[in-house]
Amino acid sequence: MRWNVRNRVIAIFAICFFTIPIHSLASNSPSELVPMGQSIGVQLKLEKVTFVHDVLIDEKIWFKSGDQVLKMEQESIQSTKDWQQSIAKMKNDQVTVHFSRGNKKDQITVSKNQLNDMLPFMRDHTEGIGTLTYVNPKTNEYGALGHQIVDQQIEETPPFLGGTIFLSEIASVHKSKPGSPGYKIAKQTSIQDKAGVVEANTIYGIFGDLLDQDLKNGRAIPMLHVNEIRLGKAEILTTVNGKKVETYSIEIIKVEQSTFQFKITDSRLIEITGGILQGMSGSPVIQNGKFAGAVTHMVVDNPLKGAAISIREMIKKEP
Repeated sequence: MRWNVRNRVIAIFAICFFTIPIHSLASNSPSELVPMGQSIGVQLKLEKVTFVHDVLIDEKIWFKSGDQVLKMEQESIQSTKDWQQSIAKMKNDQVTVHFSRGNKKDQITVSKNQLNDMLPFMRDHTEGIGTLTYVNPKTNEYGALGHQIVDQQIEETPPFLGGTIFLSEIASVHKSKPGSPGYKIAKQTSIQDKAGVVEANTIYGIFGDLLDQDLKNGRAIPMLHVNEIRLGKAEILTTVNGKKVETYSIEIIKVEQSTFQFKITDSRLIEITGGILQGMSGSPVIQNGKFAGAVTHMVVDNPLKGAAISIREMIKKEP
């Protein structure tokens, strides 16, 4: 997708910290999908406890953002809880931490007191909010976001061990302004009630099995091929208040090979949000009663404008 160099573009999935090998989630491409639009919370279990900031040990020795913890002395570390429990067991004042940096393994000896101070700069999971895009009514598989989850702190996609999506409730929004993307402020309805599991995080979104029975009852509609998407009126389904999915007007202004550009025309949505918000990634786009695609990006300098991926491209899960 090409943009004028004066425009800054941002993927609109709000995430606090963020691949696994993927397998086919469906043997055949579906002919119809159920468009969704619900706001979801996403939690991913990272493969290893990971530093998300550089941490200075002494004048020349650092833990670097992105370093993954392997062991503390001979104790395997799988979570931040393991890290805390291992510290409590250590009797020596000096402790050796084994870690990996890129493809290399290394170790650093630090004081026991320093170990406790490092905990705020480490993560064993990631969480954020986005939008559920579709459900395949025949397989109960879902897709969401329309783009990959990338950790904004280390600018990578750390390997993860799977994850969960939950329905979330929008408590309020911080409006978008030119040059300043807005965002949704959400709360999970219940972390005990999983809406689905995350099996893949690809450049076309997150994918997995939907567990919430109530979300499987929507009406399936046909999908448009990208060459069937027309300039002009369309709609997005998204959630900007509570848990209610609502329909808002947009205008498609450019169609490309696997993506298209649009602008928000709905005065209600503009009044509430100022345009497109972080957390709207994955919002379904409908044109003439058929599934066109999913919102993925906004133009930072003009939040009324954004981009979407064709639904038929998204369900491929990879280019």
